[in-house]
Amino acid sequence: MSVLFKDLRYACRLLLRSPGFTAVALASLALGIGANAAIFTLVNAVLLRPMPVADSDALISVFQTDERNPGNIPVSHLNFKDLRTSNTVFTDMAAVSFSQVNLQTGTGEPDQVPVQVVTGNYFDVLGLRLERGRGFTADEDAALGAHPVAVASWPFWQQELGGTEDIVGRQVTLNRNVFTIVGVTPRTFTGTFAFGVPSLWVPMAMHGVVQPQITWYEQRRGLFLFPFGRLKPGVTVDEARANLRGVMGNLAREFPADNAGRSAEVMSLVEARVNFNGQGQVQLLARLLFTVVGIVLLIACANLANLLLARASKRRRELAVRLAIGANRGRLIRQLLTESLLLSAIGGLLGLGLAHWLLRILATAENVLPFPIADVGLTLDGRVLAFTAAVSTLTGVLFGLAPALQASRTDVVGAIKQESLPSGEGRGLLRKTLVGAQVALCLVSIVAAGLFLRSLRATARIDPGFNPTGVATLAVNLGREGYTPERGVAFYQQLVERARALPGAESAAVAESLPLGGVQFQRSVFLDVDDTTGRDRRLVPVNYISPGYFSTASIPLVRGRDFDTRDIAGSPSVAIINETMAERFWPSAEALGQRFRFFGETTPTEVIGVVRDSKVGFLAEDATPLAYEPIYQDFSGAASLMIRIGGPAGTSGAALRSLVSGIDPGLAVLDVGTLDEQVQQALTGQAALTTIIAVVGGVALVLASIGLYGVASYWVGMRTREIGVRMALGARPGGVLWLVLRQSMVVVAIGLAIGLAAALLLGPQITALLVQVSPTDPWTIGGTIVLLALVALAACYVPAYRAAHLDPLKALRQD
Repeated sequence: MSVLFKDLRYACRLLLRSPGFTAVALASLALGIGANAAIFTLVNAVLLRPMPVADSDALISVFQTDERNPGNIPVSHLNFKDLRTSNTVFTDMAAVSFSQVNLQTGTGEPDQVPVQVVTGNYFDVLGLRLERGRGFTADEDAALGAHPVAVASWPFWQQELGGTEDIVGRQVTLNRNVFTIVGVTPRTFTGTFAFGVPSLWVPMAMHGVVQPQITWYEQRRGLFLFPFGRLKPGVTVDEARANLRGVMGNLAREFPADNAGRSAEVMSLVEARVNFNGQGQVQLLARLLFTVVGIVLLIACANLANLLLARASKRRRELAVRLAIGANRGRLIRQLLTESLLLSAIGGLLGLGLAHWLLRILATAENVLPFPIADVGLTLDGRVLAFTAAVSTLTGVLFGLAPALQASRTDVVGAIKQESLPSGEGRGLLRKTLVGAQVALCLVSIVAAGLFLRSLRATARIDPGFNPTGVATLAVNLGREGYTPERGVAFYQQLVERARALPGAESAAVAESLPLGGVQFQRSVFLDVDDTTGRDRRLVPVNYISPGYFSTASIPLVRGRDFDTRDIAGSPSVAIINETMAERFWPSAEALGQRFRFFGETTPTEVIGVVRDSKVGFLAEDATPLAYEPIYQDFSGAASLMIRIGGPAGTSGAALRSLVSGIDPGLAVLDVGTLDEQVQQALTGQAALTTIIAVVGGVALVLASIGLYGVASYWVGMRTREIGVRMALGARPGGVLWLVLRQSMVVVAIGLAIGLAAALLLGPQITALLVQVSPTDPWTIGGTIVLLALVALAACYVPAYRAAHLDPLKALRQD
């Protein structure tokens, strides 16, 4: 141990004597390790952090599948109850659904908070021990509307309720109904899904209060529950899948109109938290981020190795003397490794500080990531610290070992006499290899950044199918406030009339979902209005709108008519559809005048108009069938007001709020904004990913440039005497300049070739994340090659210029 302390003291003295070397080495390591620690913290919070529940491996999520609608879909309440009672693989099953409620604290305007509606055994099936109080009892989940109780999340308790000790038994008002808090979840519990941490959990028996918009609880086609179960001991996931598919098969035969063509799919609850649709987008994104920051770390490590090699060359005489007086090679290697490990350890600490700073920026910035930072809890926990320590140690050992081995093989006699390095050593094959690897890795990183930048630009140029400029918006939820359909329709009509009377207003309308707002409600459509078997059913997103919606959003009506005062409750059922629905449902006939039937309705619906396609969920989505129904005919308790204003839409927030308060002073006004903001929000996730990768690519370019400059400078320093001889014998400055540049650019060319091959191989792995851009896009790859070549040329030019203007006499006198 004493020997180790001596090595550490000696290493510290050497680092302090070389502040330039130390600063460059630590900066490179801090950038590489810090970037990796920050990304690992994010991935750890989303993917790796274990759920604080009992035996999470035994928890299995259950989904329905539909042969006509690909992907995993939720389960109806009635199907869930049958799955729960008929399966033989689970000790018990629970289920969860989502909602938003109006929270009234009595200190200001009502606020909108997320809640999860769960079966009474939700916390029991999870095996979760609450921080305070208890979960729900069987009685609280039995009698509909009889027990208004709730469990609060830790953040909601601390931030909204002040973290008071008397939390259990405290009352909160949700949708104008008083609920009593009976428990608080642990700090680390974020629910059964990674994103969207709820403020409160309420028992399913209270769904009428917190989910007034869901009127299909007792219909098998109402898909809104996400069930999960705990496996019995010894039961495998495959056995659970087979058993549940058998149960769904029985339900399909017993209820063919509802369940024909439907089956079951399962996956672990841990995986379902971030991959509930089965497409693995989050995992793909995590792999991509780890790849790009890993590239930065490798480039930083290559820089460190090159710096250590150059430093060891300057210490040839010192090392030779130590060998000459009896030190063995192993002792020298240990000393040199101690120095590299000390550097990597300090670099790791600086990297943790950088990671903490980056995470604080993410936490305080708005809309940097496509999900709230508070939802995932970005903290440098033990797993992150262990990861950083492991990366730092591996960096010090792996990239300090080669320089240590080479330095310990020095020629003792030649070094003591201060003779020049042998030709092969002077040319630095290992250094050139490291630089070539840096160039290759840098090319891959910048190609990725270029592809995502072009993808973002392509997405931003996509026509959303509507004109967002000059449209102000706000949302209300009448269902939460106990409005009847008749009263709600009257409110909407009065709200639209007042909005149209605002100065500068050109048109106004209400809609359940804004354009690009992600229509969540889907209904089963039957083209044969007399079909009762369900063989021809198709799920179609439906938006409920008022007259004037299409003119306000500037969505062209292609043919037919708009909704008007005729389309009210009790009148014949009508719908307007988009062009994609018209083409897919009636490919060889005119859609106008066609009739179809929505599931659960006894009368058919007639198509009275066809409108241009507009984006529903996100800008890059494929064309999606979409149906519009008149909101005055089929009332929806949640809706948004849109006003097209002949001026800046963002300046009308106060006027919009006064519109609502003038009709109902106690009604919560939600999400005041503009359609332009809606479009920008749709780009948030892609813009954040592009920014991260672009920043990482820029860091990689800087580090690679430093490496190129360092190697070229070292090469010139090692061959100063040779260059002096050449110039004394008549070599011209231009020839010397070309000699140095040629030596360096050959290494760059080899690195570019290897990097190009790697980029072409890895490109297809990110195809799913790109929009309208090929992973082998020649403009991106060609531009990256040109950029890297120019940067490399600039980095090598300065040492080459210095070599070309050496004084031959001074060079020849160099020891």
